[in-house]
This record gives sequence, structure tokens and C-alpha cells, in this order.
Amino acid sequence: MQFRKALLIVTTTCVAALFSTVPVPAMAAPEITLRAAHYFKGDHPWNKGLEFFANKVKEDSKGRIEVKIFNNGVLGSEADMLQNLKEGTLDFAVTDPSAGSTFAKELDFFVLPFMFQSYEHWQKALDGQPGKKYAAIIEEKAGLKILGYWGGSSRNVLSTKKAIRSIDDLKGFKLRLISSPLKVNAWKAVGTIPAPVAYMETYSAMQSGVVDGMENESVAVIAMKFYEPAPNITRTEHEFTVRPLFMSKKTFDKLPADLQQIVVKVAQEATVFERKAELESGKAAEKTMQEKFDVKFFPIDKTPFQGLTQPVIADFAAKMGLADLLKDVVNVK
Repeated sequence: MQFRKALLIVTTTCVAALFSTVPVPAMAAPEITLRAAHYFKGDHPWNKGLEFFANKVKEDSKGRIEVKIFNNGVLGSEADMLQNLKEGTLDFAVTDPSAGSTFAKELDFFVLPFMFQSYEHWQKALDGQPGKKYAAIIEEKAGLKILGYWGGSSRNVLSTKKAIRSIDDLKGFKLRLISSPLKVNAWKAVGTIPAPVAYMETYSAMQSGVVDGMENESVAVIAMKFYEPAPNITRTEHEFTVRPLFMSKKTFDKLPADLQQIVVKVAQEATVFERKAELESGKAAEKTMQEKFDVKFFPIDKTPFQGLTQPVIADFAAKMGLADLLKDVVNVK
């Protein structure tokens, strides 16, 4: 009896030792590693959307694709990102499309002011035929695939001094803008003095008085603390942001057909996720700025803006050959 017990102990010990020396198989390395970039910090809705995208792509591809995210502008400006996508040295990016207008003027199209009447109109237009038509144009002209339209935040005017309560208050107002000919001409039409300033230099430009203010959405305003030098925000809502999830066409074309399908499918799921996150973040940002930082929001009559900018919009769309697309967007019900 004692012999059997001893034998059992020895046998059990040997088996345990055997299993303890068997190496645990490591997760297979991904077949393809891709890079995604954007300009904001890790808590921004774009980063959350890219994290969702990266995790789901890895899951659905069974680990064959890994997407690495580079946030906070570490891979350069938005113009750099779009140029690198075009060349195929970057794979994904979420940016303001107008940052690429230097190599494809059509990328300026969705910064046309007062194009969208509401968030619902924005959503229907981008998810419908106008959005599909525009994506095809950008793929052909710029070598960029639009996998989904992110954004949807409304852009407003920030002022460092007095609040902007009417269009007359913008006469001679030095307004920081991205270096976009369309934006410059549109804001000149309403009386401002446009001042192209690099995004990362905008805070100091407002603080030092180089510019009197800027235009931006609340999520970005709170992320970059622009409310500190400019605590007055006027609800011009001149733009509902269109911030596509871009993919390099060169990268896409190199993927096997099954992985292309996974990327496209997951991008649509990530688009739904990001839009919800951005809406929630926008509301939270406004509440925090009002309650914690005493930022003031002011209403304004948009009619004069619309009247003065319409000729600029019509002329620009015609020169781009996108007059019909503009008409399609405006007529979406």
C-alpha cells in the first residue's frame, strides 16, 4: 500500500514537471503591420475610433493584421500625413481633408461654410450618394481611399477679447485659419483678416495678440486648451466637420481581397463608434468649459454669413468641377 502511494506521488510529480517544461506557444506574429496617425491625444474621439478599428481588424483577421496608432502629431502635420498616405509611406490617417488641398484641390470641398443645415443633414449626405460620389473622386484624384466619414462636430468662432455677437464684430478681426484658399476667401468675404497659422502655434498666437481668435470645434478647443486665451465662443456653426478615415490606396491595393473586405467592413463599424464618441465628447467639452472654466457661448444670426459666402462657395465648386456634387449635398432631404 505504501509502495503504491509512493509510486503515485513520483508519477504525479514527473507529469507535473513534464507539463511545466512545455513552452506556451506564442501568439503568431502578424502578417501585415500597418500604421495609423492623427493629431490629437489618446483621449480624443479619433484615437478611440482608431483603437476600436485596430482591435476589431486584428480580431476579424485572426491576427493577420496589426494596426499601430501614432497620435499627438508625432508623424508630422496633417498635410504631412496626407502626403505620406498618397505616397504609401503611411497607411491610415484621420485628418482635416483640406490639409491636402495643395495636391488635390477637391480635398477643400467639405470646408465650404454653411453647406450642411444640421447634423442630420450632414449624416444623410455623407452616408448617401453624395458621400459615395465624393469618395470616388478623391480616390481617383488623390490616391486616398475614404473608408468612413468621421467628425460631425460643429465649428464656431473663438475670440480673445470681446464676444462676437453680429457679423459687424468680425470686421477687421484677425482670424487664425488653416492655409486653405477656400477658407481664406470665405472669411475675407465676411470681413475678417485671415491669418494662416500652424495649428500647434495657434495658442501662443492668440495669447500674444498675433490673432484675435480662431474657429474650431469644442472637442479640439478643450483638448488644446484654446479656451484659455479665447474664452468667448460664438455659435456660428459654419461647418459640421468632415474628418474622413483615410487609407492609402497603395496600401489597400496590396492587401489580399479577403483582408480588403475586413478593413472596409470594420471601418464602417468604427465610423458608427467614432461618431457617437465625438458627439458625446462635444457635449461634455462644452459643459466642462462652461461650468469649470467660465467659457461663454453666444448665439448669432447666421443669415448674413450665408449671403456673403454663397458667391465664394458657388465659384469655388464650379472651378473644382463639383457644382453638381454641391447641389446634390444641398438637396439631400
